[in-house]
Amino acid sequence: MFGISVYLSSDNDFETTIQHASKNGFSLIFSSLHIPEENPTNYRHLLIRLGAAAKIHDMQLVLDISTESLAHIGLTIDNADQLTDLGVTGLRVDYGLTTEEIAKLAKKIKIYLNASTIDSTFLEALIQAGVDISQVEAFHNYYPKPHTGLDIPFFKQTNDFLHLHGLKIAAFVPGDGEKRQPLFEGLPTLENHRHSNPFAAALELETLGVDNIYIGDPSLQARTTEQFAAFAKDGMLLLDCQLAPNLDPEIQKHLLRPDNNRMDPARDLIRLEKSRPALGKIDIAPIPSNKRHIGSILIDNNLFGRYQGEITIALRDLTAEQKTNIIGQVTPESIAILPFIKPGQALQLRQHN
Repeated sequence: MFGISVYLSSDNDFETTIQHASKNGFSLIFSSLHIPEENPTNYRHLLIRLGAAAKIHDMQLVLDISTESLAHIGLTIDNADQLTDLGVTGLRVDYGLTTEEIAKLAKKIKIYLNASTIDSTFLEALIQAGVDISQVEAFHNYYPKPHTGLDIPFFKQTNDFLHLHGLKIAAFVPGDGEKRQPLFEGLPTLENHRHSNPFAAALELETLGVDNIYIGDPSLQARTTEQFAAFAKDGMLLLDCQLAPNLDPEIQKHLLRPDNNRMDPARDLIRLEKSRPALGKIDIAPIPSNKRHIGSILIDNNLFGRYQGEITIALRDLTAEQKTNIIGQVTPESIAILPFIKPGQALQLRQHN
C-alpha cells in the first residue's frame, strides 16, 4: 500500500491534502510529534484536525512518538492509546521506551518499531513480555541529510530478517514536489533514491521486500501522483514518452492505449502483446535506422514479415536494425521504471512534451 506524510504545521491544509491522496489510491498517513522545526504548542489541535480527516477518508494514521513528544499533547506512555480516539491507528516508537512500555502499548494499539534496530534478542524480549507480534510492524527511518540514507545490501538483509520473523515492513521514498524543511534534500530511506523518480523508487522498494511505502516529503508532482494512482487502483504502469513527428495516426492511437508486456518476457525488449494483432495489416515501410538506445520505442516494419506491427521498448542499448523503426523515446524518469515491468504487466504510454 502507498502512504503520504503530513506534518503538524498550522499552515498545512490537512483536509485537502488527505482528500486528494485518498482519491488517488493512497491509504496510509505518516505524521510525527517530534519535528524540531515545528511549534509543539499547537500539536493537539492540529492532531485533532489531522485525525478527523483521516477518519473521513478511512486512512490509517501512524504517529511517530516519544515520551517527551507525548507530553506536548498532555499524554504519557501509560495513556498514549487515547490517541485512537483522535483517529490514530498506530504508533511508531523508537528510542526511550522500555520493552515493558512497548508491550503495554502493543496490547492497545498497533506498534511500529525502527526497522534498523530490531534484532533476535529484542524480538525475543518482546515475546517474553507478552507482545503479540501480529500487533507489531517494522518501519524504516527517512534520512534528511545527504549521504546518510541506507545502502541496499543492508536494507535487503534487514528486510529478509524481519520477514522471516513475520513482520511487515514500511519505508520512505522522496517526493518530487515540495521538499521538507530544513534541508530540502528529500526524505528517502535509501540513499540511492534521494534524487530518483518517486514512483520508480517505490517499485524498487517493493522488490526489496517493503509492504507499505510512504512519500516522505510533503507532495508529489501531478504526473507522478497519476502514476501512483494508476498502479494502486488498476495495477497499471504509466510511462512518459516523446513520439516521433508525423507518426501514422493509427499507430499513434494504438501506442497511447493500455497494453501488456508479454507473459514470456524478452531479455532485451518489452513486447506489447496487443500491438501486432492491431497493426499487423498496416504496410509499415522501413525508415533509416539508428542505434536503439534504452527506452527507444520501436515498431517492426514490413521487412520483418509476420512480426510487422509489433511495438517494443528497448530495455538496453541495441544495435541498429533495418527491420525495425524507431517511433519514440521513453523519458529518462520513466526509463527508471522499465526494470520493474513484470511478465503480463499492464502499462500505458503517455505523451510528455
